[in-house]
Amino acid sequence: MAEKEFYDRKEELSLLKDKYSNISSGNMLVIYGRRRVGKTELVKQFLKTVKDHFYFYVEVTQKKGILDSLSKAVKEQLKENRVFNDFYEFLDYIGNKAEKEPFTLIIDEFQRLLDIAPEYITNLQNAWDSKLKDKKILVLLLGSSIGMIQKIMNSKAGALYGRAQKIKISPFKYSDFRLMFKELGEEDKIITYSVFGGTPDYLDKFKKAQGDIYNRIFELILKKGAVLLEEPKNLLEYENVRVHAKYNSILQATSSGKETLKEIEDFTKISTPTMPAYINRLDELLDLLGRKDPVLGKEKLGRYCVRDNFFKFWYKFIFPNQTSLNLGNTKFVLDIIKQDLNSYVGRIFEEIVKELLILYNTKEIKGLKLNFENIGSWWDRNSNEIDILAYNLKDKNFLLGEIKWTNKKLDADVVDELYRKSKLINYSGAYKFILVSKSGFTEKALNKINDIGGIHLDLGEIETLFDKAG
Repeated sequence: MAEKEFYDRKEELSLLKDKYSNISSGNMLVIYGRRRVGKTELVKQFLKTVKDHFYFYVEVTQKKGILDSLSKAVKEQLKENRVFNDFYEFLDYIGNKAEKEPFTLIIDEFQRLLDIAPEYITNLQNAWDSKLKDKKILVLLLGSSIGMIQKIMNSKAGALYGRAQKIKISPFKYSDFRLMFKELGEEDKIITYSVFGGTPDYLDKFKKAQGDIYNRIFELILKKGAVLLEEPKNLLEYENVRVHAKYNSILQATSSGKETLKEIEDFTKISTPTMPAYINRLDELLDLLGRKDPVLGKEKLGRYCVRDNFFKFWYKFIFPNQTSLNLGNTKFVLDIIKQDLNSYVGRIFEEIVKELLILYNTKEIKGLKLNFENIGSWWDRNSNEIDILAYNLKDKNFLLGEIKWTNKKLDADVVDELYRKSKLINYSGAYKFILVSKSGFTEKALNKINDIGGIHLDLGEIETLFDKAG
């Protein structure tokens, strides 16, 4: 079988190599993140650079099954016949491997021990404190359940509290995602990222599928038995999230544009006192929901959004149309997606442009020097919105931007409206403007942009800037 191509994760891989090369005593790292984000693949790449190591994947089984599997794995990997009567005996055996030369121990899906044999985690704590921390050993604990990892690591009652450094593995940002899809034009890249997000496993499946974006949506998400059709439901079940209906309702609401707390409450019918608990769980345990406040605006106007593009797409287009899909009416659902995809991608395009500006902070774009301390969006109670507001209060510099993902050229009225809204920002200083359009600009718009001292970017220029930054 051909080896899976490995993309990005340079920072995380460099950290692991550095920990290993400078090892003089024990070092324990917890590498965690949602399923499918590439934790195991990262460690596989790292293991290519180390000599002595042992990798163990925790299956869902009984305690005796864990010990039997450890014995079998030791025979396969370390070529020794050992029978372990308990987990501490295994840890003692591994500790002896690190007497003279550095040794790396990897336990994958480590959080499963919390259900199967919680005393094994206590064994690890005791072995670490009494022996392993003084050895030349690097212990890597991989976990896919964010909630269970937090129980083990964050609470003072947790067995490994304060003993390990945590490394969170998140889905790819757009600039990382682009490395996987150099064969696509920028428009197709943006659409693909908007639908499938930055989870490497989903993207690997996308690469193997055939046809245009709609064919691949059909094959991977819509048709009966599609590999990603049930993925969001499976994630909730994996994290042991109860009361699925409420979480589903919140994610559907925010994916459909109901972003304020009141809008979410009205849509879901979840009472105000209990709503924060559900939102916090979607945020802290599942890493799916986030809150945004208007930059230089009032915190009371905060909005909630789904962080992951694939989940946002699924809860907007798939979840509310499951009856049609169960009846086999995939054409009906695909037609809805084709009709609304452009407006859906538009909001994500805004975030992609923000990412580009962050990449170029302290640098120049078309003669405009960027130097901001914060970037986001701005809105007020009167439905005025500005897609991009970046600022540096010390230097009194402000950059305001309007982003358009439409099939029409951006016209002068958009420029006029952005300039009008700039007067609503209650800060004095130097105001600059940036307008970004998928389909370019009319002559009148270009003249207006020039009049207000702004710059403009089309999709081709966006592509060039990302390429240079990469």
